[in-house]
Amino acid sequence: MTVLSATQISKHFKSPTDVTVLKNISLEVKAGETVAIIGKSGEGKTTLLHILGTLEPPTEGSLEICGLRASAANWSHLRNQKIGFIFQAYNLLEDYTVLENILMPAKIAGQNTQPGSFSYQRALELLAEVGLAHRAHFPAKLLSGGEKQRAAIARAFLNDPALILADEPSGNLDHAHSKIIYNLLLEAAQKRGKALIVVTHDRELAALCQKTYSLMDGVLS
Repeated sequence: MTVLSATQISKHFKSPTDVTVLKNISLEVKAGETVAIIGKSGEGKTTLLHILGTLEPPTEGSLEICGLRASAANWSHLRNQKIGFIFQAYNLLEDYTVLENILMPAKIAGQNTQPGSFSYQRALELLAEVGLAHRAHFPAKLLSGGEKQRAAIARAFLNDPALILADEPSGNLDHAHSKIIYNLLLEAAQKRGKALIVVTHDRELAALCQKTYSLMDGVLS
């Protein structure tokens, strides 16, 4: 099943000067596929990931996620129900507990997150899978960098999305911890049959994915 289909995606910025960041990019990712997009800083990798994740619109082109044409009318639905995000900066709410952070997507979706609920039990299971069961009730700010990224992975999978998008998920970690995070992420995605797109500058880690694309001068090849 095709999870993501991007067709002729382009992105232009007018300010402070006219610049074209992405040029006619087409990409298709199926369930269970792991894809890496590599490129130097400033090549537009994050911009592309934001467009694929409906965080910002393309200037031109179209996007379908799970057969649904992405538009302003359904962006929030797609983000909450079909897409899981993992960011380089973790984006955890530091004064909330780890468990509360994991439950946030369910809370945003209006689901029951009380102890004993489906979402609550799923969050505990995901925390156990990423090795953080013992940190469930810790404030997120007390976690190490590697632990924060593990928590971010668990949060991304909570609502059982079809597509996982990861932006430099190991960018703040040393090489040893980066490999741990990549292996954990890839194993979780493949175990659940999720489509995974990872943006990274690390070719060695990108090689762990099934497919690798390069973004240079706005062109994906």
